Amino acid sequence: MDRRLVERDRELVDLTHLVRQAATGAGHVVLVFGEAGIGKSRLVDAMRARMPANGRMLVGHCDDLVTPRTLGPFRDMVDSVGADLAAELEGGADRDRLLTALLAELQRRDRPTLLAVEDIHWADEATLDVLRYLARRIEQLPAVLMLTYRDDESPVGPSLQQLLAAAGGSDRCRRMPLSRLSAAAVRELAAGSLLNPDQLYEVTAGNPFFVSELLASGSIGNVPPTVVDSVQDRLLRLPAAGRAAVQQLAVIPSAIDRWLVDEVVPGGLATLAEAEEAGLLVVTPQRVAFRHELARRAVADSLSGIQRTQLNRVVLTALIGRPGSDVAHMVHHASAAGDREAILRFAPIAARDAAVSGAHREAGTHYRAALEYAGELTRDEHARLLEGYAVEAYIVGDGAEAVSAQLSALELRRSLHDHLAVGQGLSWLARMQWWGGNRQAAERTAAEAIEVLGRLGPSRELARAYSHQSQLDVLAHKATEARLGAERAVAMARATGDRATVAHALTTIGAARWQLGEPGSTDVLHEALEIALETGATEDACRTYVYLAWELIDTFRAGDAEPYITAGLELAERTEQFGWVDMLYIIRATALSARGSWDEAGRTARLAIGPRAHFRCPALNVLGRVKARTGDPEATSVLSAALDLSHRIGETLWIGYAAAAAAEHAWLRGDVGSIADIATGPYQEARRLRIRSSWAWPELAFWLTKAGHPVEPLGTDDPYSLLMAGRWQEAAMRWDAAGYRYEHALALSESPDPADQLAALDVLHALGARPLAQLVRRRLRQNGVSSVPRGPTISTRANPQGLTARQYEVLQLLSAGVSDAEIAERLVISVRTASNHVTAVLSKLGVHSRAEARKQAATWLDAAQ
Repeated sequence: MDRRLVERDRELVDLTHLVRQAATGAGHVVLVFGEAGIGKSRLVDAMRARMPANGRMLVGHCDDLVTPRTLGPFRDMVDSVGADLAAELEGGADRDRLLTALLAELQRRDRPTLLAVEDIHWADEATLDVLRYLARRIEQLPAVLMLTYRDDESPVGPSLQQLLAAAGGSDRCRRMPLSRLSAAAVRELAAGSLLNPDQLYEVTAGNPFFVSELLASGSIGNVPPTVVDSVQDRLLRLPAAGRAAVQQLAVIPSAIDRWLVDEVVPGGLATLAEAEEAGLLVVTPQRVAFRHELARRAVADSLSGIQRTQLNRVVLTALIGRPGSDVAHMVHHASAAGDREAILRFAPIAARDAAVSGAHREAGTHYRAALEYAGELTRDEHARLLEGYAVEAYIVGDGAEAVSAQLSALELRRSLHDHLAVGQGLSWLARMQWWGGNRQAAERTAAEAIEVLGRLGPSRELARAYSHQSQLDVLAHKATEARLGAERAVAMARATGDRATVAHALTTIGAARWQLGEPGSTDVLHEALEIALETGATEDACRTYVYLAWELIDTFRAGDAEPYITAGLELAERTEQFGWVDMLYIIRATALSARGSWDEAGRTARLAIGPRAHFRCPALNVLGRVKARTGDPEATSVLSAALDLSHRIGETLWIGYAAAAAAEHAWLRGDVGSIADIATGPYQEARRLRIRSSWAWPELAFWLTKAGHPVEPLGTDDPYSLLMAGRWQEAAMRWDAAGYRYEHALALSESPDPADQLAALDVLHALGARPLAQLVRRRLRQNGVSSVPRGPTISTRANPQGLTARQYEVLQLLSAGVSDAEIAERLVISVRTASNHVTAVLSKLGVHSRAEARKQAATWLDAAQ
């Protein structure tokens, strides 16, 4: 074995075993993480020699570009995959076809695949989306998905967080945290050198790359113990031509293809011979790379500003002269060289390429690069850039930036007297304003869009504007107005042949009928879904899936909603409809919460807590309700944030849900006096609007009644109204049949019979619903019941993830910041056993590093005191 792989044998054995298992369909995700220089790439390289005879290994790299290459690591694999996948990667157009081709490539059970993607902390958004898509389907594939990343890189972006959460939430995920080398391993590596191994270990703290750098330098005393100085020392020993070549290559943050080396390095590979011998470069006939990214950075960071500009211009010239060069690479070097003409030429192309592939954050970055020089463009060109940037900002959830860019684009369109473009732009702007939580502005803009487009006569654009207006109405529970507007949109859309708008408007009609309590709402929604899927109107189809699932949730049929949630998520993830992905996660979290899967509900809700107010509000609401029912002290702040946000958004729907959750929490914590302030206004508004759909309004009535403020019921046939009428047994049966465990216990607790209250207590103990359990126990004691069950012990309550007693001990030691070796010493076990326990604890906590585990444990351990 390569001596630099000391203490990595266990990881190699595990990886080899997983690849062999993959042939049987037991696919896995493997997360390999650690600090820079810890040996992640070395582990990937070592697996090449370990692959079974019938297996294959595909490796892609993420590069430290200013704006990452769209699908860069997958494009690295073009020469190693089948023709269908290669064609999609080279074309880079249709993400749906790409995913289909990628799955087909990985489904050959006669050839298990190890797919390794390195340095995902630098990955573009489209790559992370594809990896998340694969991670959720890994059980169905004869493949191992190996992802390496630095856990000392900060901050971790939301897309990477979602990928790690998606991968880590499966029992098919293995975490491989790489630790520094021990003193014994450093001694083994230093065997045969003149360096003192103890001093070497002290200077490097066991970082494998730093150890190898100082071993290569041959000195500890004369060479300062930093990687920068070590690399610089070897660089200065090179002849002038070799040194200049290494500096030229250092501005290229990726492996360099042979053709590019020949273009930018006078003399080509021959000039690099001394640099290869010095251990700075790895040279093959096909490409050249620095031995480690840290070495490249050390050289690049030593360059002056003028040098960097000139060297990047050399690379840019070579890339422009080569047909088929990666446009993201060109933009990177154009920006570094300050080449305005190249930026304006290539950044919009890179933006469109990134957007089509789903890398919307990267697309926005490319648009921003071009907009810095927009003064040199025509007004029409400038408007197009602004509109493209606004859409990308809107998609990633940066509402303020989207609105600002769209307003600037509209100003240019008005100056050009392009009324159709103005009307379309206003329709987009209304949508952006609504997603940003500014409903009042959205209503004004939507009305203006209809006015501008209406002057031009019937059109597809006008039909869509009517449909957008009716969507705003239905969200405000103006069901009658929404239905009338949507019916007008349907008629105009059919007349102009716009079936996508027909689907959008039919969804609004179905939602309006549901709100009005009219029959046939589900049939209309299914018709809308069928049309949307047939016409490829994926965003409209995702919206319809949301309404179908939400209608079932609101009528206490959470179990029936799952097929729509699953199908909707599949479509939304595949087609980059990220807003609807968040909304479907919220609905799934609500369904999980209803079934008593509170830990999973909380984790799922957190996935949707992003910048968009319309998603953050209900996500916080679900999370806060879980915290309230389990007695988490954070419940008050989370639910208060949700309630405040719902009022800022100003939509009755979110206000009702947030008020219901806040009222329940007030009752659970004994703050009965605040319930009227929380619930009276929303309930009166619901009665004014004659809302009959949604469980939020009957629940508000129930809490108001419990707080001593009887209200006139809505006259609906739902479990909360049954409870208000004293028909607790019927309510309990309804909730029990629907699988709503907590609500079933709530209904039983309303019984005057101690036997029913004790039955409720059993359910509440099983759920970990401490606040309601305490209220029930108090009532039982007041009724003279002497032997009331006490409930779970403190250690169980502080251990919600089901850790074993030994794992709980390990968690306590982890929270104190001790190493695996210290854990082994204190628990009198081997270091390997301690490491296994640590890995198991990280897995159960759903975290990816010791630092995250310490942070998570702090709250639970404090609560246990």
